[in-house]
Amino acid sequence: MSENNDTTGLDLSRAPHKSIIKRIDIGLMTGLCALFLSLVGVVTSRASYKMNQETQKARVLPIIDIDMGYENIGDRSNAIFVVRLSNVGAGLANVQRVTVFQNGETVEDIERFDAAIMNGRMRSNVGYPVTTASTGYLRAGASIEPRRYRMGAAGSELGAYLRGQYGPPLDGLDIEACYCSVFNDCWEVRYLDRKAAQPVKSCGIDETPVDYFQNYIDQTAAKRLEN
Repeated sequence: MSENNDTTGLDLSRAPHKSIIKRIDIGLMTGLCALFLSLVGVVTSRASYKMNQETQKARVLPIIDIDMGYENIGDRSNAIFVVRLSNVGAGLANVQRVTVFQNGETVEDIERFDAAIMNGRMRSNVGYPVTTASTGYLRAGASIEPRRYRMGAAGSELGAYLRGQYGPPLDGLDIEACYCSVFNDCWEVRYLDRKAAQPVKSCGIDETPVDYFQNYIDQTAAKRLEN
């Protein structure tokens, strides 16, 4: 009895016909082209999404500018000392941390802060400052002044103070602010650096903001109660 392996009617020992190979090559090439176009579409879509996201971020970008010093010096009695934070950007800023430094060390009490901006006689003649917290939400185009002194009688010594007669004015005094956008992108900026704000991962705040000027307000209120 002879074996017959050709149950399909095809001769399996023969090489595939060229037309079959050609159809396989065309099908494979079509599949590869489709895969390539699909990958290009994914990359293009991702790039478009990223560009749109960056555009949206630019439209709500906050920029905090810190200003500190004496103003209206020409009229000594009406001269003021002011600390001012301004949002000169296009979007809402969430100011989460404001810290005061002098020569690299934090200034944690109000007496030391006052000693850095005026001499003792000036402080005894100046009235109570206008104060407010320096952290929180600050809309675009708005400013807050966490510390503002009207010099009044103390202005008589302002010229000598600014000329350095009592030591370097505002000696090494610096303010650092950390703030975030609505997209939770965050930046740090310092008054003395005079540089653009530097991006950071976060301001390191969980819930309660760090606000040295609010601390100064609390310290002053506590001393008034003691007296």
